[in-house]
Amino acid sequence: MKLALTKKFENVENILTAVTVNVGTVVFLSYREEDMRYQLLYISNEEHKLIELDYTERYYQVENKPVLFAVNGQFGIVKSREELLLYSFESELFESISIDNSRVLPQRFHLEWRGPISDSSILPICFRGDGIGSDTRYIAFLDVDTTNKQAKWESYISLEMVNLPNHTDQSYPPKVDTVMLKDTELYTFISGGQTTSVNKWGMDYYAFARGTKEGIINNLLIDSGDLRAIDSKKRGVNGLLSHSQKYLMLTPVFQSDEWKGKPKLFSLDQHKLLDVTFPRGFGKYPQILQHDGAYFWVYLRDQNEIVKCVE
Repeated sequence: MKLALTKKFENVENILTAVTVNVGTVVFLSYREEDMRYQLLYISNEEHKLIELDYTERYYQVENKPVLFAVNGQFGIVKSREELLLYSFESELFESISIDNSRVLPQRFHLEWRGPISDSSILPICFRGDGIGSDTRYIAFLDVDTTNKQAKWESYISLEMVNLPNHTDQSYPPKVDTVMLKDTELYTFISGGQTTSVNKWGMDYYAFARGTKEGIINNLLIDSGDLRAIDSKKRGVNGLLSHSQKYLMLTPVFQSDEWKGKPKLFSLDQHKLLDVTFPRGFGKYPQILQHDGAYFWVYLRDQNEIVKCVE
């Protein structure tokens, strides 16, 4: 697949994740390390603007990172197990909504910024529950009613390991990079299972799985095999699912393996990996963060730019 540049946005902060509200409208979650402040960058066909998110106890608990989501043409932030913030286009402010039924969640519940993808009002939210680093190994299902301004937790799961032949550490469930709920099926990209540092040792395996809301894996659409059995070279890939529900956007962790640092796409329609050719001048580390309609949104980390592309 060859991408062509249509528009560039410069001087962006450190981008963590992105959601599309509708075709042509995207919201990015960014983080400014110098003052520990989260921001939202809102881009539509008509405007682009920054929306500040104060990093204070009034808005966030330190153990929870904001989870950006989009549902029913609106977007918001899951702030904690008890509260979410829904953005009002009319007032240009966030409205606080209490989340009911938090008793179904475990005592240890720590949000990370990984964004949920869903074709319904039920959002699959990744979270940490065991205190091991920043790896998300659990999924909670959050039902958001934007009309009546209500929200409630339904349940939570971890993925069963029986159909993951390369998951050897039975003490902890698989690590989950990204989750999508589509046609009542659960799609998950799994970035291994080990508790050791990926940057230091590489991943033990990665996989793209399709299964049920109960955590049962029915089949693997991608299976890396045992990466440690190949040779001593470090390997690893991270994945994000697109809001179009058409692509898994894959970014290699290392520059020295077979991927040579080049991102790829996995087509959910064709069930195959696609090589991506970027326009010249995109630098060494382009990352596809989102896709919807005709547009791919690419983050140029080394240039602090976001680029809107078409195929």
